[in-house]
Amino acid sequence: MKPQIIKLLPIIFLLAVFNIISCSKEDSTPVSIETTITAYDFSKTIDENPPVGFEIGTLLASTNQGSLSFSLAEQNPTGALSIDATSGKLKVADPSLFNFETNPVISGLAKITNEDVSENINITITLNELNEIKVYEGLINLRSQAEVDAFGANNYTHISETLNIGKYLDGEISDIHDLSSLSSLISIGKNLIVGLNPDLENLQGLDNVSRIMGQIVIVQNTALTSIQSLSKTSGNNYLSVSIMENNSLQNLDGLEKLEKLVTLNIIDNPSLLNIDGLSGVSRTYDVVIANNAQLTDIMGLQNMIKADGGISIGNNASLLNINGFNNLTQIGENLAIFENTSLLHIDGLENLVIFPSVITIRENNSLQSISGLRGIEGSSSINISDNASLSNLEGSNNLVTLNNLTIKGNGSIQNLSPLNSLKSVESLRIRSNSNLTNLNGLSGLESVIKSIWIEDNSNLLNLNGLQNLLLIGKDLYIKNNSTLTDFCGLQPGLFEYRFSGNFNVSNNAYNPTKQDIIDGNCSL
Repeated sequence: MKPQIIKLLPIIFLLAVFNIISCSKEDSTPVSIETTITAYDFSKTIDENPPVGFEIGTLLASTNQGSLSFSLAEQNPTGALSIDATSGKLKVADPSLFNFETNPVISGLAKITNEDVSENINITITLNELNEIKVYEGLINLRSQAEVDAFGANNYTHISETLNIGKYLDGEISDIHDLSSLSSLISIGKNLIVGLNPDLENLQGLDNVSRIMGQIVIVQNTALTSIQSLSKTSGNNYLSVSIMENNSLQNLDGLEKLEKLVTLNIIDNPSLLNIDGLSGVSRTYDVVIANNAQLTDIMGLQNMIKADGGISIGNNASLLNINGFNNLTQIGENLAIFENTSLLHIDGLENLVIFPSVITIRENNSLQSISGLRGIEGSSSINISDNASLSNLEGSNNLVTLNNLTIKGNGSIQNLSPLNSLKSVESLRIRSNSNLTNLNGLSGLESVIKSIWIEDNSNLLNLNGLQNLLLIGKDLYIKNNSTLTDFCGLQPGLFEYRFSGNFNVSNNAYNPTKQDIIDGNCSL
């Protein structure tokens, strides 16, 4: 068997060599690869009016072999774009065509080529509108719809002085009903006045106004339901704001960016339900909120800290409380709360640190409490008058010194006991309190620098409470107290401290002379 195997080996070797040579010849034959291009549509947003040659972006494309070339097959408008044939960078060719008003979108078709293979992609360029600065110098009065539209066609962005919309300054009504043509306006150098436009329902067209330097006056626009379009207007420059006599206006939404004001007047808006739009206001000089029949609260002022001048809240028939003042720490000059027929209390003033020099609380028929004043220790003048439901003076407990104190026409008050801490006043008036029976609450009072007036208190029986007076400086008037028979509370002051001012006691149940009181003949 071995010889046979040996003889076969050369044959097997030759066959193996032949197979190797055959395979080598097959592998050397070239394989054809198909060229492919991968590309993506191009979309971008840029600002209008770019410079010539501005690089918008680079088209995203690739190929599996070779290189790409780029060209523009179409573009609208023609001539707007250029493209680098090698890199695919897309650039601005004609800047004048990149104008939002005429071409808000620029489109095109790019062709991407690799020898005889090509792909087309879409190009979309969206323009952002930029307001070009265009200033109207001076004051402008727009008294009719035609004048509003004509002025708006000029696309002014700034007015250097006042913009007056309507004939309010002339005392006449206008036909203005649409402000949309004023949408290019960004700032007003002085005042915005919108007045006596009975057909105007909203302020759309003033949506881009972010700066007003003087006053906002919205007055006597009977159909106006919204001022939301003022929502970009900031009040950092100490604006004055007056919203008055707009019969249909229900809220002040749109004023949220107002922060620091000189004056704030919200007056005679009979449909006004809330003032929540004033939530950004932190400081004012004067505030007047009056004659808004449906206003139930003032919570829109919850972030106000200071009123350097004064606050007046009057004749708001549905107002239940003033809790919106709960962050108020300072009232500089005066506080007047009057003729709010539904007001129950004046809580909300508890955090005052600097108190007004003059406080007037009058003719609030439902008022039951003035405890919101409990932090006050002194003031120039306090007048609590004609509050029919007020039964006590809780809240005046910490008063020590006053210039003038008037307690008048409060038919439910029976005594003055919360005034026990009061030591000195300049003038004291106790008048027309029909249920007041005594003055015991004044027992801490030591001096009245000028005058005492005690008049028309139909149930006052005696003057007990004045027995610690050391000084009555000028005048003593006790008149028309139909049940008053006991003046003995005055005896120490008249006898020991030699009162020498005017003495007028008349039309009381008993009318002693000064000497009668000194001599002890002080009561019936």
